[in-house]
Amino acid sequence: MKQQLPSLNGLRAISIFLVLYAHGYLSVAVFLQSIISKISPDLALRLFPNINELDIPGGQIGVNIFFVISGYLITLLLIHEEKAKGFVSLKLFYIRRTIRIFPVYYLLLIIYFIFQLIGWFDFTTDSWIRSISYSKDFPISGGSDWETGHLWSLSVEEHFYLLWPFLFKYLKNQKIPFAFLIIIAVTIVRFTSDLSHFHLFTRADALMWGCIFAIYNDSLINFLKSIYNRNHLLLVFPFVLLLVVLAGKKILSLIGLHDLEHFNIAFLGSYGLLADICIGFIILISVNFTGNLWFRFLNTPFLNYVGKLSYSIYLWQQIFFSNKVGNLKTFPLNIISIIIVANISFYMVEKPLLKLRTKFKA
Repeated sequence: MKQQLPSLNGLRAISIFLVLYAHGYLSVAVFLQSIISKISPDLALRLFPNINELDIPGGQIGVNIFFVISGYLITLLLIHEEKAKGFVSLKLFYIRRTIRIFPVYYLLLIIYFIFQLIGWFDFTTDSWIRSISYSKDFPISGGSDWETGHLWSLSVEEHFYLLWPFLFKYLKNQKIPFAFLIIIAVTIVRFTSDLSHFHLFTRADALMWGCIFAIYNDSLINFLKSIYNRNHLLLVFPFVLLLVVLAGKKILSLIGLHDLEHFNIAFLGSYGLLADICIGFIILISVNFTGNLWFRFLNTPFLNYVGKLSYSIYLWQQIFFSNKVGNLKTFPLNIISIIIVANISFYMVEKPLLKLRTKFKA
């Protein structure tokens, strides 16, 4: 297997842009309103009539792209290790994951602790316990603070990293049925309950879809190549279907189906079953079909750079969309601050540790 698959950093970059867009569109709208109001206050009011009521999606599909990529890449690595060595070393896997994830994550919590000591932030004991223990994906009735709220997705991924390699190694022939069982169970939970969409039990299916696409990687690539040979444009279908799926709620509303909210959550929308399947096929197309405009776009130096920083950006961005940091939350100061802090985090913490991680290669 190649040391680094093409296009994945580009997809990660798109994912983090979607997250930043979801968290920062209000600050951008306020900035634009203030600029336009200096020219024409009436025009500013017409363009942004209810600025505090804006509700623009994006973040959840961005997170699900991260989830499917994680399931796909981790499983692909496990498969190749098993083929090369005849077995999977759980010890080396967990060492590599610990080196990759823990240092920057707990550095963020140390910074949060310092901010709490000087009175900038104020986290409850429950928030600290769930942040430290990677259990932010199990919300309590009392809610959660904004600054650690995004850690729910990292908790979901950590549970995946903890359990899936173990199941992959010891379930052998049962790992595929297990993955589909999780997908079915999570879809049923979304369809039949009002459980938070920041929960392991409503989002684990995205990771499992990534695993399924990795397990059937070669067969699916051959399938896509046969479609490509018939008509190149057919590979556009997953992209178009994803856009339709994301607009599922509005489409259902337009055709008079207003009472299918749970159907939309389970199967359509940003983190429904169909969205994950589309993302899986888009990953395969992006990695394996080179020379086209989409491939060249994903592998531009800029997107590759942002993709490498995506973990750091995701970790630190929440601070600069917080009401507790004053003017730093305003656009464009928040984006500039995120870029600066993410670069410091990557080049001073992550990158040196990535070199250390190579000592524990599979």
